[in-house]
Amino acid sequence: MADFDGIKEREQGKKKMPLGMTVFFLGLVICGLAYMYLFMPAITGWTQTARYEAKIKAKEAAVTERGNADMHPETEHQQMVAADKGRKIYLAECAVCHGEKLEGGIGPGLKGPKFRYGDGLADHVRVITKGTAQGMPGFPQLGTAKIKSVAAFIHTSHQH
Repeated sequence: MADFDGIKEREQGKKKMPLGMTVFFLGLVICGLAYMYLFMPAITGWTQTARYEAKIKAKEAAVTERGNADMHPETEHQQMVAADKGRKIYLAECAVCHGEKLEGGIGPGLKGPKFRYGDGLADHVRVITKGTAQGMPGFPQLGTAKIKSVAAFIHTSHQH
């Protein structure tokens, strides 16, 4: 036995790591490698942001693909029904920033007659879907029908 600072150790225990500690150490190494592979984007390139952006692009493509075919309802009655539905959706989703009467607040007023990103119904749909560089986020999650209804409400409500 060796004697260091009054502590005596056995020669037998110094040469070999216990089996339980060896298994535990190898398990930790394997778990660490699996964690690095699955959850570190620098290694795998996978990120939640990329997945979210891919979903948004797919929604935008779906809205754009179906958006221009029936942009404006044909009859005045259909326009009024779409605008009424859009008013309800607007109050639930948009009024927080743009005001209950389109007067503005955090976001700009939507009474018109001119808009920075276009005055037409298609322009309103595009801005609602994709957002703007000035701070308005896009809302493709509302879906095509709701976006068109809100755009119809804004279009019929602003002063031409």
